[in-house]
Amino acid sequence: MQSLQMKVENSQGISSRGAALLVQVASKFKSMILIEKEEKRANAKSIMGLMSLMVNCGDDITIITEGEDEKEALDAVVKLINSDFSEEVAKEITQEK
Repeated sequence: MQSLQMKVENSQGISSRGAALLVQVASKFKSMILIEKEEKRANAKSIMGLMSLMVNCGDDITIITEGEDEKEALDAVVKLINSDFSEEVAKEITQEK
């Protein structure tokens, strides 16, 4: 299991567009990927789950990955969030082998 706590700096937090890109990236991996805010957890492969967390700019989240490609999954999710949910970065990640 891998985990990392980080602050969401995107002015929109995890908006519907950001959640859609996060689901797209997370779905590339076999590992379980969870996003945790306070006491709530959501599967990063579920847009509705992510939206239910209501992550705003400045919120602290924890990303938890577990499975055969957990390190790569964690790195990819962090990269996407740090890019302010860039569609270009999401496309780059999903096209990597």
